[in-house]
Amino acid sequence: MKKIKILFFLPHLVGGGAERVTINIIKQLDKQKFAITLVVLSKEGPAYKFLPNDLNIIELYTSKTIFSILKLRKVIKNMAPDIIFSSVFRGHIAIYFSLFNFQHKPKIILRSPNSPKLILERKELNLYMKKLLDLVYKKADKIIAQTPEMKEEIIKYHFIQDEKIEVFLNPLDKKMIKDKIKNEKNPFDINKINVVAAGRLTKQKGFDILIKSFKEVLSINKNYMLHIIGEDQGEGEKLKLLITSLSLEHNVFLLGYQDNPYKYFYYSDLYVLSSRWEGMPNSVIENLYLKKPVIATKCIPFMSTLIKNKKNGFLVDVENVEQLANAILNYKKLSDCGSIINLNNNVNDIFILNMEK
Repeated sequence: MKKIKILFFLPHLVGGGAERVTINIIKQLDKQKFAITLVVLSKEGPAYKFLPNDLNIIELYTSKTIFSILKLRKVIKNMAPDIIFSSVFRGHIAIYFSLFNFQHKPKIILRSPNSPKLILERKELNLYMKKLLDLVYKKADKIIAQTPEMKEEIIKYHFIQDEKIEVFLNPLDKKMIKDKIKNEKNPFDINKINVVAAGRLTKQKGFDILIKSFKEVLSINKNYMLHIIGEDQGEGEKLKLLITSLSLEHNVFLLGYQDNPYKYFYYSDLYVLSSRWEGMPNSVIENLYLKKPVIATKCIPFMSTLIKNKKNGFLVDVENVEQLANAILNYKKLSDCGSIINLNNNVNDIFILNMEK
């Protein structure tokens, strides 16, 4: 049987959610049915070590996505893929321009990495980029939304037809998680209550709110410790100053990027997501899988599907310091930390079904 050729375009191998989801999809595809190639600007980046050893990788040797268009076009011409997949906005746009005036275009599948509503409300996209993305989505064969709510937002804000959008929850790499916690030692002081949060150090992740809430937590129980995992992408110095100004240096720690965040998840007492907005937080799914209590902001409507309030976690309002502190202090009252929705997505269906259409 002839294999379906898929080109994944992932500009940068940073440790973000879009990159992790793309890698998880690549890992879970049936290698008997698909011939997979990953195209990157550079192999440098923390996510590189998570790629399968036998994966065919093409490096474009450029620093910015905008400079990669002509090189990407040449790769597409030479490879003649059946499908091209992208999971980040800049990748979507580069693919669009790379295929300009192509006679025999491959099918294009684009995954929306974030909530269109929140991105536009927070002016993450300017008007020009918004209109360009509208055009890019219209030319795509399929758009992947991470939640039903995100699908409705894509329809509303990008004017895309319902049947063109497919809801597909982020795949969970259970094998990798098990391998990552196997034989790992507890990195924490077992006499403390260890709280973990993870994500890029950006305003989006709301770590400033979490740190402020910890001041209130410690005023009641000084046994709590907060460990924040994540690469600094602009907020690191502000967070360090905030920690110092609140005299939290002995209880709040910025651990930076970690190759293996799962040992911290596994040995923690609870996990906290303090985000102002999200697409679909992989870390919440991973911690629920590890049967950890999860406290999360209502940053997306779908969070109430993942977390059953007062059972496997607590839901709090975005940017509400007091609610977050109270939830952290009451995490032991949760009754069913092992529950999680069914995440048995078949990533192969995304590509096989779209080839049949």
